[in-house]
Amino acid sequence: MPADTPARYLAFADGSSLSNPGGPGGTGFVVVDRARPALRFGATRWVTDGTYAVTNNRMELRAVLEALDGLPEGEAVDVVSDSRYVVDALSKWIHGWRKKGWRTAAGEPVLNRDLIEALDARGRELRVRYSWVRGHDGHPVNEVVDALAQSAARGATGPSEANVIEALRAAAVIG
Repeated sequence: MPADTPARYLAFADGSSLSNPGGPGGTGFVVVDRARPALRFGATRWVTDGTYAVTNNRMELRAVLEALDGLPEGEAVDVVSDSRYVVDALSKWIHGWRKKGWRTAAGEPVLNRDLIEALDARGRELRVRYSWVRGHDGHPVNEVVDALAQSAARGATGPSEANVIEALRAAAVIG
């Protein structure tokens, strides 16, 4: 897929951990199908994350996994995140980590390897491009996914479908 060609799906994802590490945490995502008027969004509260501590980075990665869940194999997806960690881990660092047996440049084990490998596997089923957006800088859809993640972490009701649609319109993602 050429770099300037929009993917069929556009996904925004964000994660939050109220105490980092320790949680509770939350994830939020919005997915738009550009080929037809379809929208999916959601949020999940995480009190525990298996044997791992709930951290902001784990919630950021989980939010992307939730956004990619259920998308048809082979489709192109543009994922937008305000986490440099997510964008760099999945588009840059992962190649070196694989070559080094899942070790960092410092020789340490890669943190969150389980989620990164899950995203890598899902990314191989899809055609995923990652891009970064500055967080808390007024991007309407990023603000909505942040609110979804924060609300989920607190166990509160998050933005409504009307709020999500309003943000998508404000960002000129939909008409």
